[in-house]
Amino acid sequence: MNIDNRTFFLFILALSLISFQKVDGQKIFIDENISYWNDINNEVHVRHHVFFEEDTASIYLEISFNKGKKYEDYDFMYELHESYHTLDIQESDTLTIQDNIVSIKSNKIYTFFKLPYNQKTDLAIIKIINRNTGIDHVYDIPFIDDYNFSSDGLILYDDSGETPHLQPFVNNRQTIQVKSINDFDGPVYVYYYAQYFDAAVPPMIIEDNGIAKELIIDSVFTVRIDEPFDLKNEGLYFFQKDSSSANGISIRVQDQFYPLVKTFDSVLDPLMYISTRTETEAIRSAPSPQQAFEDYWIKLVKIPSLATLTVKNFYERVEAANFLFTNFEEGWKSDMGMIYIIYGPPNDVYKSEEIIDWVYNRDLTMPVIRFSFYKVKNIFTDQHYTLLRKKNYDKNWFKSVEKWRNGKK
Repeated sequence: MNIDNRTFFLFILALSLISFQKVDGQKIFIDENISYWNDINNEVHVRHHVFFEEDTASIYLEISFNKGKKYEDYDFMYELHESYHTLDIQESDTLTIQDNIVSIKSNKIYTFFKLPYNQKTDLAIIKIINRNTGIDHVYDIPFIDDYNFSSDGLILYDDSGETPHLQPFVNNRQTIQVKSINDFDGPVYVYYYAQYFDAAVPPMIIEDNGIAKELIIDSVFTVRIDEPFDLKNEGLYFFQKDSSSANGISIRVQDQFYPLVKTFDSVLDPLMYISTRTETEAIRSAPSPQQAFEDYWIKLVKIPSLATLTVKNFYERVEAANFLFTNFEEGWKSDMGMIYIIYGPPNDVYKSEEIIDWVYNRDLTMPVIRFSFYKVKNIFTDQHYTLLRKKNYDKNWFKSVEKWRNGKK
Protein backbone atom coordinates (compact mmCIF):
# COMPACT_ATOMS: atom_id res chain seq x y z
CA MET A 1 0.00 0.00 0.00
CA ASN A 2 1.40 3.42 -0.93
CA ILE A 3 1.28 6.26 1.53
CA ASP A 4 1.88 9.74 0.19
CA ASN A 5 4.17 12.18 1.98
CA ARG A 6 1.32 14.33 3.31
CA THR A 7 -0.47 11.35 4.91
CA PHE A 8 2.79 10.13 6.41
CA PHE A 9 3.51 13.59 7.84
CA LEU A 10 0.05 13.78 9.47
CA PHE A 11 0.53 10.31 10.92
CA ILE A 12 3.87 11.26 12.51
CA LEU A 13 2.39 14.54 13.77
CA ALA A 14 -0.49 12.68 15.44
CA LEU A 15 1.91 10.31 17.16
CA SER A 16 4.02 13.20 18.41
CA LEU A 17 0.95 14.99 19.79
CA ILE A 18 -0.13 11.86 21.66
CA SER A 19 3.36 11.52 23.09
CA PHE A 20 3.47 15.20 24.01
CA GLN A 21 0.11 15.06 25.78
CA LYS A 22 1.24 12.09 27.85
CA VAL A 23 4.36 13.89 29.00
CA ASP A 24 2.51 17.17 29.41
CA GLY A 25 0.04 15.48 31.79
CA GLN A 26 2.88 14.94 34.25
CA LYS A 27 4.04 17.98 36.19
CA ILE A 28 7.00 18.78 38.36
CA PHE A 29 5.79 19.96 41.73
CA ILE A 30 6.61 23.65 41.19
CA ASP A 31 4.18 23.63 38.23
CA GLU A 32 1.27 22.19 40.23
CA ASN A 33 -1.47 24.72 40.89
CA ILE A 34 -2.21 23.98 44.56
CA SER A 35 -4.72 26.78 45.09
CA TYR A 36 -7.12 24.29 46.70
CA TRP A 37 -4.84 24.29 49.75
CA ASN A 38 -6.26 27.74 50.52
CA ASP A 39 -9.89 26.92 49.78
CA ILE A 40 -11.50 26.52 53.19
CA ASN A 41 -14.30 24.51 51.53
CA ASN A 42 -12.01 22.14 49.65
CA GLU A 43 -13.06 18.51 50.10
CA VAL A 44 -9.67 17.61 51.65
CA HIS A 45 -7.24 19.40 53.98
CA VAL A 46 -3.95 17.94 55.17
CA ARG A 47 -1.51 18.67 57.99
CA HIS A 48 1.65 16.67 58.60
CA HIS A 49 4.43 16.13 61.09
CA VAL A 50 7.62 14.32 60.10
CA PHE A 51 10.55 12.83 62.02
CA PHE A 52 13.81 11.82 60.35
CA GLU A 53 16.01 8.95 61.48
CA GLU A 54 18.99 7.39 59.69
CA ASP A 55 17.17 6.00 56.65
CA THR A 56 13.51 6.49 57.58
CA ALA A 57 11.01 9.34 57.58
CA SER A 58 8.22 8.75 60.11
CA ILE A 59 5.15 10.72 59.02
CA TYR A 60 1.95 11.62 60.84
CA LEU A 61 -0.92 12.91 58.71
CA GLU A 62 -4.13 14.64 59.74
CA ILE A 63 -6.59 14.48 56.83
CA SER A 64 -9.83 16.44 57.12
CA PHE A 65 -12.73 15.60 54.82
CA ASN A 66 -15.45 18.11 53.91
CA LYS A 67 -18.68 17.89 51.92
CA GLY A 68 -19.66 14.56 53.47
CA LYS A 69 -16.58 12.78 52.11
CA LYS A 70 -14.88 9.88 53.92
CA TYR A 71 -11.48 8.31 53.53
CA GLU A 72 -13.11 5.33 51.80
CA ASP A 73 -13.93 7.70 48.91
CA TYR A 74 -10.25 8.15 48.07
CA ASP A 75 -7.12 6.35 46.94
CA PHE A 76 -3.81 7.37 48.50
CA MET A 77 -0.35 7.32 46.91
CA TYR A 78 3.11 8.60 47.60
CA GLU A 79 6.03 9.57 45.35
CA LEU A 80 9.65 10.30 46.23
CA HIS A 81 11.50 12.89 44.14
CA GLU A 82 15.04 14.17 44.02
CA SER A 83 13.79 17.74 44.17
CA TYR A 84 10.85 20.05 43.61
CA HIS A 85 12.19 20.69 40.10
CA THR A 86 12.49 17.16 38.69
CA LEU A 87 9.90 14.89 37.15
CA ASP A 88 11.76 11.63 37.69
CA ILE A 89 10.17 9.52 40.41
CA GLN A 90 12.61 7.65 42.63
CA GLU A 91 9.88 5.53 44.20
CA SER A 92 6.09 5.43 44.26
CA ASP A 93 3.43 3.18 45.69
CA THR A 94 -0.06 3.15 47.13
CA LEU A 95 -0.62 4.02 50.78
CA THR A 96 -2.90 1.58 52.54
CA ILE A 97 -4.38 4.24 54.78
CA GLN A 98 -6.87 1.87 56.38
CA ASP A 99 -3.98 -0.21 57.75
CA ASN A 100 -2.20 2.82 59.19
CA ILE A 101 -5.00 4.76 60.90
CA VAL A 102 -4.06 5.91 64.39
CA SER A 103 -7.37 7.59 65.20
CA ILE A 104 -10.62 8.81 63.68
CA LYS A 105 -12.34 11.93 65.05
CA SER A 106 -15.44 13.37 63.43
CA ASN A 107 -14.44 14.24 59.83
CA LYS A 108 -10.72 13.72 60.43
CA ILE A 109 -8.47 10.69 60.24
CA TYR A 110 -4.98 10.47 61.71
CA THR A 111 -2.51 8.10 60.14
CA PHE A 112 1.11 7.12 60.64
CA PHE A 113 3.49 5.52 58.15
CA LYS A 114 7.17 5.38 57.27
CA LEU A 115 8.94 6.16 53.99
CA PRO A 116 12.56 5.64 52.91
CA TYR A 117 14.79 8.63 53.58
CA ASN A 118 18.21 9.54 52.21
CA GLN A 119 20.19 12.62 51.23
CA LYS A 120 19.27 12.20 47.55
CA THR A 121 15.55 12.68 48.21
CA ASP A 122 14.29 16.22 48.83
CA LEU A 123 10.58 15.71 48.36
CA ALA A 124 7.79 13.29 49.20
CA ILE A 125 4.46 13.89 47.50
CA ILE A 126 1.20 12.59 48.94
CA LYS A 127 -1.60 12.19 46.41
CA ILE A 128 -5.21 11.87 47.54
CA ILE A 129 -7.39 10.86 44.60
CA ASN A 130 -11.18 11.03 44.57
CA ARG A 131 -12.36 7.64 43.28
CA ASN A 132 -15.53 9.08 41.74
CA THR A 133 -14.20 12.20 40.02
CA GLY A 134 -10.56 11.24 39.50
CA ILE A 135 -9.51 14.63 40.90
CA ASP A 136 -6.26 14.38 42.81
CA HIS A 137 -5.09 16.56 45.67
CA VAL A 138 -1.32 16.88 45.93
CA TYR A 139 0.60 17.73 49.11
CA ASP A 140 4.33 18.04 49.66
CA ILE A 141 6.40 16.81 52.58
CA PRO A 142 9.90 18.31 52.33
CA PHE A 143 12.76 15.92 53.11
CA ILE A 144 15.28 18.77 53.19
CA ASP A 145 17.43 19.05 56.34
CA ASP A 146 17.36 22.85 56.49
CA TYR A 147 13.63 22.99 55.76
CA ASN A 148 12.34 21.08 58.77
CA PHE A 149 13.29 22.39 62.18
CA SER A 150 13.85 19.44 64.52
CA SER A 151 11.13 18.76 67.07
CA ASP A 152 13.61 16.45 68.83
CA GLY A 153 11.22 13.53 68.66
CA LEU A 154 8.39 15.28 70.49
CA ILE A 155 4.78 15.27 69.36
CA LEU A 156 1.59 16.53 70.99
CA TYR A 157 -1.47 14.33 71.55
CA ASP A 158 -4.97 14.91 72.87
CA ASP A 159 -5.91 14.17 76.48
CA SER A 160 -6.66 10.50 75.73
CA GLY A 161 -3.19 9.91 74.31
CA GLU A 162 -4.78 8.31 71.24
CA THR A 163 -4.98 11.14 68.71
CA PRO A 164 -2.00 13.24 67.51
CA HIS A 165 -2.59 16.99 67.76
CA LEU A 166 -1.17 18.31 64.49
CA GLN A 167 -2.90 21.67 64.20
CA PRO A 168 -0.69 24.50 65.48
CA PHE A 169 -3.15 25.79 68.07
CA VAL A 170 -5.21 24.46 70.95
CA ASN A 171 -8.12 26.06 72.77
CA ASN A 172 -7.62 27.05 76.39
CA ARG A 173 -10.19 24.54 77.60
CA GLN A 174 -8.48 21.57 76.00
CA THR A 175 -6.17 19.07 77.70
CA ILE A 176 -3.14 17.72 75.85
CA GLN A 177 -0.05 15.63 76.52
CA VAL A 178 3.45 15.28 75.10
CA LYS A 179 4.75 12.05 73.66
CA SER A 180 8.17 11.04 72.38
CA ILE A 181 8.73 8.79 69.37
CA ASN A 182 11.88 7.42 70.99
CA ASP A 183 12.55 6.11 74.49
CA PHE A 184 12.85 9.49 76.20
CA ASP A 185 10.95 9.57 79.51
CA GLY A 186 12.51 12.54 81.27
CA PRO A 187 10.93 15.90 82.03
CA VAL A 188 9.95 18.20 79.15
CA TYR A 189 10.73 21.90 79.63
CA VAL A 190 7.92 24.26 78.66
CA TYR A 191 8.59 27.94 77.90
CA TYR A 192 5.59 30.26 77.93
CA TYR A 193 5.52 33.51 75.95
CA ALA A 194 2.58 35.78 76.64
CA GLN A 195 3.91 38.35 74.19
CA TYR A 196 1.48 39.99 71.78
CA PHE A 197 2.70 39.58 68.21
CA ASP A 198 2.19 42.50 65.86
CA ALA A 199 -0.14 42.08 62.91
CA ALA A 200 1.26 42.22 59.39
CA VAL A 201 1.75 45.60 57.77
CA PRO A 202 0.34 46.34 54.29
CA PRO A 203 2.28 44.86 51.36
CA MET A 204 3.69 48.15 50.10
CA ILE A 205 5.26 49.10 53.45
CA ILE A 206 8.85 47.93 53.52
CA GLU A 207 10.05 47.54 57.10
CA ASP A 208 13.60 46.41 57.79
CA ASN A 209 15.34 48.11 60.66
CA GLY A 210 17.74 45.19 61.04
CA ILE A 211 16.69 44.62 64.64
CA ALA A 212 14.96 41.38 65.57
CA LYS A 213 12.42 41.68 68.36
CA GLU A 214 13.44 39.75 71.43
CA LEU A 215 10.93 37.31 72.83
CA ILE A 216 10.56 37.46 76.59
CA ILE A 217 9.99 34.20 78.44
CA ASP A 218 7.19 34.78 80.95
CA SER A 219 7.48 31.46 82.76
CA VAL A 220 9.13 28.05 82.62
CA PHE A 221 7.78 24.78 83.96
CA THR A 222 8.06 21.07 83.25
CA VAL A 223 5.65 18.34 82.23
CA ARG A 224 6.07 14.59 82.03
CA ILE A 225 5.85 12.45 78.92
CA ASP A 226 2.40 10.81 78.51
CA GLU A 227 0.82 12.82 81.35
CA PRO A 228 -2.16 15.06 80.45
CA PHE A 229 -2.01 18.74 81.39
CA ASP A 230 -3.88 21.99 80.72
CA LEU A 231 -2.54 25.19 79.18
CA LYS A 232 -4.93 27.83 80.48
CA ASN A 233 -3.15 31.06 79.55
CA GLU A 234 -3.35 32.27 75.97
CA GLY A 235 -0.05 32.67 74.18
CA LEU A 236 2.82 30.65 72.71
CA TYR A 237 4.30 27.54 74.36
CA PHE A 238 7.57 25.86 73.39
CA PHE A 239 8.43 22.30 74.52
CA GLN A 240 11.98 20.97 74.75
CA LYS A 241 13.74 17.85 75.96
CA ASP A 242 17.07 19.68 76.13
CA SER A 243 16.89 23.28 77.33
CA SER A 244 20.36 24.01 75.95
CA SER A 245 19.35 23.22 72.37
CA ALA A 246 17.15 25.04 69.86
CA ASN A 247 15.07 21.95 69.09
CA GLY A 248 11.49 21.49 70.23
CA ILE A 249 7.84 21.80 69.32
CA SER A 250 5.47 24.73 69.82
CA ILE A 251 1.76 25.39 70.04
CA ARG A 252 -0.44 28.45 70.43
CA VAL A 253 -3.20 28.55 73.03
CA GLN A 254 -6.21 30.62 71.97
CA ASP A 255 -9.65 31.34 73.35
CA GLN A 256 -12.26 28.60 73.47
CA PHE A 257 -13.85 29.65 70.15
CA TYR A 258 -10.72 29.95 67.98
CA PRO A 259 -10.35 29.84 64.99
CA LEU A 260 -13.85 31.31 65.04
CA VAL A 261 -14.27 34.98 65.87
CA LYS A 262 -16.55 35.34 68.89
CA THR A 263 -14.86 37.70 71.38
CA PHE A 264 -14.84 41.49 71.14
CA ASP A 265 -11.07 41.77 70.64
CA SER A 266 -11.03 39.05 67.98
CA VAL A 267 -13.77 40.94 66.12
CA LEU A 268 -12.26 44.39 66.41
CA ASP A 269 -8.54 43.74 65.90
CA PRO A 270 -8.65 42.51 62.25
CA LEU A 271 -10.51 45.70 61.26
CA MET A 272 -7.08 47.36 61.24
CA TYR A 273 -6.59 46.09 57.67
CA ILE A 274 -9.48 48.16 56.29
CA SER A 275 -9.79 50.95 58.88
CA THR A 276 -7.84 53.82 60.31
CA ARG A 277 -6.53 53.70 63.86
CA THR A 278 -8.89 56.56 64.71
CA GLU A 279 -11.88 54.50 63.55
CA THR A 280 -10.99 51.38 65.53
CA GLU A 281 -10.12 53.35 68.68
CA ALA A 282 -13.46 55.15 68.47
CA ILE A 283 -15.24 51.78 68.48
CA ARG A 284 -13.12 50.43 71.32
CA SER A 285 -13.63 53.46 73.57
CA ALA A 286 -17.33 54.01 72.83
CA PRO A 287 -19.86 53.68 75.69
CA SER A 288 -21.41 50.82 73.71
CA PRO A 289 -18.70 49.22 71.53
CA GLN A 290 -21.23 46.83 70.00
CA GLN A 291 -23.42 49.72 68.83
CA ALA A 292 -20.37 51.65 67.64
CA PHE A 293 -19.26 48.60 65.64
CA GLU A 294 -22.65 48.36 63.93
CA ASP A 295 -22.71 52.10 63.26
CA TYR A 296 -19.22 51.90 61.76
CA TRP A 297 -20.32 49.40 59.13
CA ILE A 298 -23.60 51.18 58.35
CA LYS A 299 -21.73 54.45 57.87
CA LEU A 300 -19.26 52.78 55.48
CA VAL A 301 -21.60 50.64 53.40
CA LYS A 302 -24.78 52.76 53.70
CA ILE A 303 -27.24 49.92 53.01
CA PRO A 304 -27.99 47.84 56.16
CA SER A 305 -28.55 44.54 54.34
CA LEU A 306 -25.34 45.00 52.35
CA ALA A 307 -23.49 45.96 55.53
CA THR A 308 -24.64 42.72 57.18
CA LEU A 309 -23.44 40.69 54.20
CA THR A 310 -20.10 42.51 54.12
CA VAL A 311 -19.52 41.85 57.83
CA LYS A 312 -20.33 38.17 57.29
CA ASN A 313 -17.92 37.90 54.37
CA PHE A 314 -15.14 39.77 56.16
CA TYR A 315 -15.18 37.57 59.27
CA GLU A 316 -15.48 34.39 57.26
CA ARG A 317 -12.16 35.45 55.73
CA VAL A 318 -10.68 36.11 59.17
CA GLU A 319 -11.80 32.69 60.46
CA ALA A 320 -10.44 30.96 57.35
CA ALA A 321 -7.11 32.78 57.80
CA ASN A 322 -6.97 31.58 61.41
CA PHE A 323 -7.60 27.99 60.34
CA LEU A 324 -5.17 28.01 57.43
CA PHE A 325 -2.26 30.17 58.58
CA THR A 326 -1.89 30.04 62.36
CA ASN A 327 1.60 29.09 63.54
CA PHE A 328 3.49 30.95 66.28
CA GLU A 329 1.10 33.87 65.72
CA GLU A 330 -2.61 34.05 65.03
CA GLY A 331 -3.44 33.31 61.39
CA TRP A 332 -5.06 36.67 60.66
CA LYS A 333 -1.88 38.47 61.79
CA SER A 334 0.41 36.63 59.36
CA ASP A 335 1.39 38.01 55.96
CA MET A 336 -0.59 35.26 54.26
CA GLY A 337 -3.55 35.89 56.54
CA MET A 338 -3.54 39.60 55.73
CA ILE A 339 -3.48 39.05 51.97
CA TYR A 340 -6.13 36.32 52.24
CA ILE A 341 -8.50 38.57 54.20
CA ILE A 342 -8.25 41.46 51.74
CA TYR A 343 -8.03 39.56 48.45
CA GLY A 344 -9.58 36.18 49.24
CA PRO A 345 -8.33 32.73 48.24
CA PRO A 346 -5.71 33.04 45.49
CA ASN A 347 -6.65 31.76 42.03
CA ASP A 348 -3.27 30.14 41.40
CA VAL A 349 -0.70 28.94 43.92
CA TYR A 350 2.76 27.55 43.15
CA LYS A 351 5.30 26.28 45.67
CA SER A 352 9.00 25.47 45.60
CA GLU A 353 11.44 24.76 48.42
CA GLU A 354 11.65 28.36 49.60
CA ILE A 355 8.87 30.33 47.89
CA ILE A 356 5.09 30.22 47.63
CA ASP A 357 3.53 32.40 44.92
CA TRP A 358 -0.10 33.53 45.01
CA VAL A 359 -1.70 34.86 41.84
CA TYR A 360 -5.00 36.75 41.59
CA ASN A 361 -6.18 36.91 37.97
CA ARG A 362 -9.96 36.47 37.80
CA ASP A 363 -11.31 39.81 39.01
CA LEU A 364 -12.00 41.75 35.83
CA THR A 365 -12.14 45.02 37.77
CA MET A 366 -8.57 44.56 39.05
CA PRO A 367 -5.22 43.97 37.35
CA VAL A 368 -3.48 40.63 37.77
CA ILE A 369 -1.33 40.66 40.88
CA ARG A 370 1.23 38.22 42.28
CA PHE A 371 2.41 37.94 45.89
CA SER A 372 5.55 35.98 46.75
CA PHE A 373 6.10 34.57 50.24
CA TYR A 374 9.56 33.47 51.32
CA LYS A 375 10.22 30.79 53.88
CA VAL A 376 11.94 32.08 57.03
CA LYS A 377 13.82 29.89 59.49
CA ASN A 378 11.92 29.84 62.77
CA ILE A 379 12.46 27.55 65.76
CA PHE A 380 8.72 27.57 66.51
CA THR A 381 7.41 26.44 63.13
CA ASP A 382 8.33 25.05 59.72
CA GLN A 383 5.56 27.15 58.17
CA HIS A 384 6.75 30.73 58.64
CA TYR A 385 6.52 32.65 55.37
CA THR A 386 7.07 36.36 54.96
CA LEU A 387 5.80 38.51 52.09
CA LEU A 388 8.19 40.10 49.63
CA ARG A 389 6.89 43.66 49.92
CA LYS A 390 6.88 46.09 47.04
CA LYS A 391 6.04 49.78 46.97
CA ASN A 392 4.09 49.40 43.73
CA TYR A 393 1.45 47.30 45.50
CA ASP A 394 0.00 50.52 46.91
CA LYS A 395 -2.64 51.36 44.27
CA ASN A 396 -3.95 47.79 44.10
CA TRP A 397 -4.06 47.52 47.90
CA PHE A 398 -5.92 50.78 48.42
CA LYS A 399 -8.43 49.86 45.71
CA SER A 400 -9.06 46.46 47.32
CA VAL A 401 -9.50 48.01 50.76
CA GLU A 402 -11.88 50.58 49.32
CA LYS A 403 -14.00 47.78 47.85
CA TRP A 404 -14.40 46.34 51.37
CA ARG A 405 -15.35 49.75 52.72
CA ASN A 406 -17.95 50.14 49.97
CA GLY A 407 -19.43 46.69 50.48
CA LYS A 408 -18.33 45.53 47.03
CA LYS A 409 -16.20 42.56 48.13
